[in-house]
Amino acid sequence: MLRSSRMRTWLVMFVLASCLPCGSMLGNVWAKSQGQQKGSEGKTPPRPELKRSPGSGEQDGGIVIKSKEVLLDVAVFDPNGKFVGDLKPEHFTVYEDQVQQKIESCRLEEAPISLGFVIDTSGSMRQKLPNVVKAALYLAHSAKKGDEFFVVDFKEKAELVEEFTSRTGDIEDALDNLIAGSGTAMLDAVAVAAQYAHKEGKNRRKALVVMSDGDERDSFYKRKDLINLMHEYDVQLYMVGFPDELSSDSSMFGKSPQKRATELIKDIAGETGGRAFFPDSLDQLAEIARQINSDLRSQYTVSYAPTNDKADGLFRRISVRVDDGKRKLVVRTRAGYTAAADDVKK
Repeated sequence: MLRSSRMRTWLVMFVLASCLPCGSMLGNVWAKSQGQQKGSEGKTPPRPELKRSPGSGEQDGGIVIKSKEVLLDVAVFDPNGKFVGDLKPEHFTVYEDQVQQKIESCRLEEAPISLGFVIDTSGSMRQKLPNVVKAALYLAHSAKKGDEFFVVDFKEKAELVEEFTSRTGDIEDALDNLIAGSGTAMLDAVAVAAQYAHKEGKNRRKALVVMSDGDERDSFYKRKDLINLMHEYDVQLYMVGFPDELSSDSSMFGKSPQKRATELIKDIAGETGGRAFFPDSLDQLAEIARQINSDLRSQYTVSYAPTNDKADGLFRRISVRVDDGKRKLVVRTRAGYTAAADDVKK
């Protein structure tokens, strides 16, 4: 079990210092972590090195993506929400920036998963936490050969309480020891957990299961920042939201807290090819966990070599259409990816 204060803080500090331009807030955060003097606003801090726990092996803190092949995890459903598993490659069409691409391969694949549980332990989630833990445990106990899991909990900051492991007993211990507190930094938690999964996960298929009321208050990241970051990582988000207890009253400043939370959860899940769930009661969590497990195990892997092979670091928007000539099908996959840039580390 990972319990040291050092490992509980490195994850947030690493992403905040490395993934966004350094504004005054980020400069202050980094200065505090390094014991620097205040008053360094406007100066870009040095890129931090990834601090690793003993025995976890050596790995470069950044990666360069030079691949000429794009891999997509694609889930396809009929109008009743049932997964469609009898499709052929000719039923799929892929577009990148509205230009049709030649599909190299398309296969139904049940691949091992690197899965993170990102659990909101703020005070507003206190009564829901036992049921949330049970749902996460169901997913951990449904592990197949090659799967691995980690746990992040968040209040006003994200905390890595169990790093990647294939031992479900360690995950169970970590989940059973979660304690509710104060604050909600959901966007920060998703950002750091996604980067951890991207860099440390051994499997190609990676996902996060995020359980939160979506009452975002304390994050450094904004919605747009997070979505831009997720475009760099092939990590699917399965968001389980509980916004019903938030105020539904709009204010003179805009949308109600409930509506803001609902839209935020839907947006960030949809951009990654994942899915958003809004249970009406805690009793529905068990069925949602089963649906997530089924989704993760039932996806097509589609590959293509993009016609635009420029290493310009720009975002490429992807759309996938599926037509078997029998019915209208619903397709879920990531919204796109950020192309590699020459000599740029991500």
